[in-house]
Formats: sequence, C-alpha cells, structure tokens
Amino acid sequence: MTGGTRGGAPGVQEWLDGLDASVRSEVEELSTLVGTADPGLEQAVKWGRLTFTVRADWHHWLCGIAVTKKGAKLVFHKGALLEDPQRLLTGTGRYVREVSAGVALRHAEETVGLVRMAVVHQTDMLD
Repeated sequence: MTGGTRGGAPGVQEWLDGLDASVRSEVEELSTLVGTADPGLEQAVKWGRLTFTVRADWHHWLCGIAVTKKGAKLVFHKGALLEDPQRLLTGTGRYVREVSAGVALRHAEETVGLVRMAVVHQTDMLD
C-alpha cells in the first residue's frame, strides 16, 4: 500500500522499482498527496501508469501518475470537468487534463481539491 490508498495491487511496487531514482521520490510524494484526498482511493498500474479510482471503477478512473522523458505528471481522466481557479491543469483534449508533478506538489492543497472534485465527477460526461 502506497500513499494511504487501498488496493496495493500487484504491479505497483514493481512499477515503482522500475523508475529512475531521479523521478521515483517525486512520484512517491505525488502518490502520497493524491492518497490524502479520499480514504477510499484505490491504486493499480493501468495503462503504464500508477492509476487511482474509487469503488473499483477502472472504466471511470480518476487520475494517474505518468512518467515520461520530461518527468512525472498527474493526469486527470475527466480534467475538463474540474473547476481549476488556479489554472494548474493543462491540455486541450476533450476530457484529459494534466499537471506536472512539480506544480502539483508546489500547490498541494489545490491538487488535493482537484482529486476530490474528480471523485465527485467520476461518472459525469460532457454533453
């Protein structure tokens, strides 16, 4: 179990172990931050990233931590539906929005708020 979330599913530790040391600590810190948003969060490695949901609803996953050559980022499945007064989220896709790990960690309170909103909007769809 990592970051206070339930469901330390097989593969999570292996995924973390496969990360470069330069990004792993940031990913673990971000995972812990996400885990504080809701005690019912579950995590698993899905689609090549550490992914979070509630009620085992992986079809409507909330957010995930992705690692690219540019670093780690927190990706919101339905980020376009989230209120973001601090303008932390970037992206222009129909649903997906993201925030770099560095920005998310510097704006911890706002990031936790985004995760909580994602829980509320988990099954919402755009018109």
